[in-house]
Amino acid sequence: MTGVAPSDVRAEVDEKDESGAKAVVSWKAPLGKPLGDQELKGYRLYRAADDGEFVGLLEPVTNPDTIEEEGQAPRLGTQVSDLWTWHSYRFKVAALYGPKDNPAEVEAKGGPRPWYMEGQLEPEDLGDWESAVVVIEELSPDASPPIQTRAKWYRLNRTNILIGVLLYSVVVVWFIHHARSGKEIYVRPIAGIEAIDEAIGRATEMGKPILYVSGLTGLGSISTITAMTILGRVARRTAEYETPLLVPCVDPLVMLAAREIVREAYLDAGKPDAYREQDVFFVTDRQFAYVAGVDGIMLREQPAANLYMGYFYAEALILAETGSVTGAIQIAGTDADTQIPFFVTACDYTLMGEELYAATAYLSREPMLLAQLRAQDVGKAALGALIAASMVAASVAAFLTAGGMSRAADLITAALDLFRPL
Repeated sequence: MTGVAPSDVRAEVDEKDESGAKAVVSWKAPLGKPLGDQELKGYRLYRAADDGEFVGLLEPVTNPDTIEEEGQAPRLGTQVSDLWTWHSYRFKVAALYGPKDNPAEVEAKGGPRPWYMEGQLEPEDLGDWESAVVVIEELSPDASPPIQTRAKWYRLNRTNILIGVLLYSVVVVWFIHHARSGKEIYVRPIAGIEAIDEAIGRATEMGKPILYVSGLTGLGSISTITAMTILGRVARRTAEYETPLLVPCVDPLVMLAAREIVREAYLDAGKPDAYREQDVFFVTDRQFAYVAGVDGIMLREQPAANLYMGYFYAEALILAETGSVTGAIQIAGTDADTQIPFFVTACDYTLMGEELYAATAYLSREPMLLAQLRAQDVGKAALGALIAASMVAASVAAFLTAGGMSRAADLITAALDLFRPL
């Protein structure tokens, strides 16, 4: 079977890949004809990392890409992935040959005989065939010149993003410095957060408890972490007013965390004797069983205020509707966009999306947190202005193009490309 092996194996680093983990291997198709009834089934690539031995890749290449035609021997190629960056690689290519299929036998047995997974086939994968094709490999005599894989450390077409991040960092540092100097930082009022004090005061005047629900996710959720932070602030206020605080939990770990947070809040308020551990309790980890339990608490205890903070699912409207029937003032906060409409409909106040995360800084009034919150507002305003200016510029460019002033339109388009996050 002389002359049926691939030749002129080459390898190049894939320039489109930023990670440096891909390469393109190409070779010349075999020129000679195999002996007897053998036919070309596919190719298998072998690679050697650094000075190591050649190892065959598991999956054969059955449909390589045609890179260019060179007489009777076209140059074929394929992409190789999962390479280690900053390593040297060499490649060899083997042609895989097996016996030709008899058309009548193939038709009788419902398809060609399996060949490409020889030794790895289960009996049921053979179908009506008794065995897989015995494949003969013809390995290329020479290996490709070595290539060095390298990861790209920096993309020039994302310089605009780097500049934006640096400018935003300057804004954040400036506001932090502004806060440390003792100057007041203005943060726009959020009605739902301001209403928390009103809800606590209402419950205190009525002599009724406050119900706090921290969502249906565990401690691994950022929503639950935020809910626990808000719980600490609420617990401190209820401790000062000696108002009962009920915290039913859907997760045992959340219950333990909530107990510690409430205990610390009562200690900070100087009312450790007012803390009741049994008021922070585990209900069940079943979604609708938990909702049924919380609804029962609402109907029995008649809390004056219901606070829903965290991530919620289909139970959101059930909770809010039951609380509305009892006449409680209800404040909800969630980043679950599918449940926000239900809370808006059934609750008195709703913290939507990022407002939930802003509640911690808003309630504590700590200068450092307020500085970061203010910097985020400035960044959002700047992005909004940039988007609006880009829309106007794009409209002007389209108008100039229609008016035959293509040169001016090209200049505007080039300016817009500077802000495009490629």
